[in-house]
Amino acid sequence: MAAMEPALSVVAILVAAVALGLVLAMRNQVAQLPRRDTGADVEQLRRDLSDIRHDLDQSQRELEELKAATHIVPAPPLPRARSVGLSDLREQLRAAHREPEPGSDE
Repeated sequence: MAAMEPALSVVAILVAAVALGLVLAMRNQVAQLPRRDTGADVEQLRRDLSDIRHDLDQSQRELEELKAATHIVPAPPLPRARSVGLSDLREQLRAAHREPEPGSDE
């Protein structure tokens, strides 16, 4: 087991050296990537943001319209129930027509 520890140490050093080499190689590749014009990117992002805000405003207006359309208006109260039947109302109407109007000479 004691011979295994130095072997593991050597393997760990080799892995670290390979990892360091890969990192340096990747760093060089990243450095060689062409630089993009960030001004144009920022302008495109601003346009996209403006479009998103416009869409959001429109969606909010539509949502408010839907909320207003679904708002339930309470029904008006029903008329009070009449205690007099229909035949009684007819009789009252006939009696009112039989009575002379106030101010007439009958």
